[in-house]
Formats: sequence, C-alpha cells, structure tokens
Amino acid sequence: MIRRSAEGLEAHIKQPSELDGGEIASWLRCKTPTPSLQRAFLAPGFARACEAAQGGVRVAVLRDGAGICAFLAFQFRSRWHAALGAAEGIGGGLTDHAGLVARAGFHIAPGLLLRLCGLGSLFLRQVSPAQAAFGLTSDPAGIGHLIDIAAGPAAYFEALALRDRAFVLDTERRARRMAREFGDIRHVAMPDPPAEAVEEVIAAKRIQYGRTGVGDPLSRPEARRLLLQLARQGGADCRLMLCSLHAGRHVLARHLGLMHGRTLSYWFPVYDAAARAVSPGRILLWHTIRDATALGITLIDRGGGDTQAKRDFSTGTVRFGVAHYTTPSLRGRIAHVAQAAAWRIGV
Repeated sequence: MIRRSAEGLEAHIKQPSELDGGEIASWLRCKTPTPSLQRAFLAPGFARACEAAQGGVRVAVLRDGAGICAFLAFQFRSRWHAALGAAEGIGGGLTDHAGLVARAGFHIAPGLLLRLCGLGSLFLRQVSPAQAAFGLTSDPAGIGHLIDIAAGPAAYFEALALRDRAFVLDTERRARRMAREFGDIRHVAMPDPPAEAVEEVIAAKRIQYGRTGVGDPLSRPEARRLLLQLARQGGADCRLMLCSLHAGRHVLARHLGLMHGRTLSYWFPVYDAAARAVSPGRILLWHTIRDATALGITLIDRGGGDTQAKRDFSTGTVRFGVAHYTTPSLRGRIAHVAQAAAWRIGV
C-alpha cells in the first residue's frame, strides 16, 4: 500500500518480512549518524521477530525526492485496533526504545506521519530526546541509565573507584563471600543462545516477578514467543546475548539482553533468591563490564527506570518520554479512546 502527501512524501506500508535488501540496507544506514538509534529495538531484525511472534506489525517506508528518508515500525494489538487505526510501537511494553529511524535532518509533523501511515492514533513508550529532532516530541516519563565503556573496562572501573570507592569495596567484599559460600566464580557469555536456555530465563524471570510483586510483562504469550523467535532468528542487527554468573556448581544470576553493534540493551536480568545477600545480579553486571572488550561491548543501555542499582553503575542518563499522537478526525478520537481503555484493563 502506498500513500502520498502534498508535501512530496510517500509511504509504502509493508510487513517487515516484505522489505527487500535495499530497504533493509537503507534502514541500517539511517541508524548510523544518530547514537540513540543504535539499539536493537529499532533494527529491522526486531521488527521481523515481532511480526513472527504476534502478527499485526507494519513498517512505513517513507520516501521523498532524494529516496528513502525514514522508517516507522508499528503494531496493532488486535484486529479491532487495526480496524480503528489504533497503533503502538512494536514490542509494546517490552521495547526500551521506540520511534522513527530516519536520516539526519529529516523532520515530519506527527499528524502528517499518521496520515501517511493510515493511522488514527499512535502510542509510543520509551521515546528518546533525539526523536524530537525528527518531529516526534513527547511528554516526560522517566530517566534511564547508560554505562559507557568505550574507553575500556579498566578505565571504567578506575573512574568508578574515584566516584564511589565504598561501592567498589562493598562489591568486591560480596564477591569474596560468594566464592566462599558457593564456589569459584565464572562469567559465561553466550551469543545467540538456544531456545531451551531462553525458556529457562523466561521461567526464572516469571518466578521473580511473582516473588517481588511487580507486573509480569512475560505473562502475555506473544511476549514469550518474541523472545523465542529472537533466539531462533539471530542476525547481526538484533541478536540475543545470554550472560550467566556461575559459582561452583550453582548458576546464581543470568541476563538475557539484545545486542546491536557494540551496544548491549540490558533487558531481562534474573537472580537466585537464595544468594540475595551477596548481590548476584550486581556481580553479574560487574563481570559483564569486565569482559566487555572480549564481548564487543562499548555501551550498556539499562533502559528506563531510576533505581539505586542502576545509578551505582551509571555513567550517564537519558530522559525518556511517552507520546500519544492522534489525528483530529472522529476515527482518531475513537482510536485514542480504544487504546486508553485497553491499557487500563491490561488487554
């Protein structure tokens, strides 16, 4: 489907699996100049995985007189959301970054973007400030944390010790206690883990959600299918990375994240509650940073959330936003209300 505007833009609406090699190459090139776009959640591979896991995923390929200028991936929660044109960013609540992937200098009004996509409304979580340069402004929604390791792990830990010596000493003390109580510590990294290993993380993480009393984003079958699809699919632009902390015969912590280039999106960490006193989650992240050079990591994105555990390791922050764009039509208003009602009841 192709839609055109009086401003000289046109949008080709496709399923991610319908993109050709040239379009995928253009998508990846558009990501290069903007650091905040260097995330797996904004990559073609993530869009393909979302399509395979749940369906209802579309990509708007925007062109102007110079060629392809932007991509917007979106999804519909259900057929009736699709009928209303009520869309959200792909991955829903599992996505740590959402918005346009566009070449430098591109700008579009949200209303025009919705018309080109044939949408009545569009809801985006985790919108980075850089999206404002493309025209997608948002309302403040919270802080996220980054761990910059571009200068190498040694330089990172040297700076951390200068900033918070007490935290470093406490972590080293907990690691020694862990080794005494559980056995020698090993950090194991597994790019492209098998589906069986991913299923183990899903099961452990769901138990942890239940134990801590927080919401469980993996309760939805399509969310679990997405993680397993990523394991089956692989791909350089969006690949799973499983890191595990072993002590003796015990696996005390695991983390399932997404790699894009040299950026690791820290996604699903889980730890053994029996080892809580020695902070296995903290020590797992410590070892992941220590091994960053070997793993090809120069940046760890912790996603949204401003907790002490994230502040301890942080070298910088990002202020995420939330956006709900709506066309002024009756269809747009109905779509807006339908989305809001679905979020309130958790559909």
